Amino acid sequence: MMRLALVAPVALFAAGCCNDHVAGASTPLSPDLLLGWYVVWVGDTARTYSAATSAPGQQPIWCDNTVYTSHDQPERFTYTTIDPTVATIDEFGRLAAHAPGQTGIVTTTAGISDTTVVIVGPPFASLRITVSPQVAHVGDTVSVQLDALDAAGAAVPGAEAYLVEIDNYRDSLATWIRTARPTRPFPSATVQTPFTDRLVLERTGVLRIVAIAPHDTSRPIDYPADTLTLTIPSP
Repeated sequence: MMRLALVAPVALFAAGCCNDHVAGASTPLSPDLLLGWYVVWVGDTARTYSAATSAPGQQPIWCDNTVYTSHDQPERFTYTTIDPTVATIDEFGRLAAHAPGQTGIVTTTAGISDTTVVIVGPPFASLRITVSPQVAHVGDTVSVQLDALDAAGAAVPGAEAYLVEIDNYRDSLATWIRTARPTRPFPSATVQTPFTDRLVLERTGVLRIVAIAPHDTSRPIDYPADTLTLTIPSP
């Protein structure tokens, strides 16, 4: 098991770049929207970041569309959650996750409201990738399963993670066959564990399979991850 560390780039926002005409609002879990997965775990408390924008549908990190933010004018924002059994949020924009599921953060400012969907998953300690059968050759089909584990090594069902195969797209070592995924709210690319995909092995080589679990409250960004190396011999 490994942990994958990502360093977030500096957010490019500035308040007061334009006039006070508010046409939109946005509330990610971080001012850096490039790493905003909108995934938290039960027991987490996440501080949100809100922005009022002068152009609806525009990302608030671009200063020519940002009017003000919850960092510089917090008193101008109010918050509620659609399903308080999943998560609640206080007047300071602090989200508390209570139960697995998904809910919306409704942010209101200057009479404008916006809803951001947040996924809450159960907490876990690590990820585990397994391949079956462990010995396979070119032309074979193998199953790749991803599990989330607690500190004792027991599987945690319903954890949010995603499985990516690094070398396949570059080297065409295998064809990745994904199982049907339930529709998730944008921008989430996660699915609930455990889940199983299949690989059709096309040619010899070494394949790296990587799993990552985003966690929006981790600062610095430190995602649970696992890597499995699969050697594909000749038939």
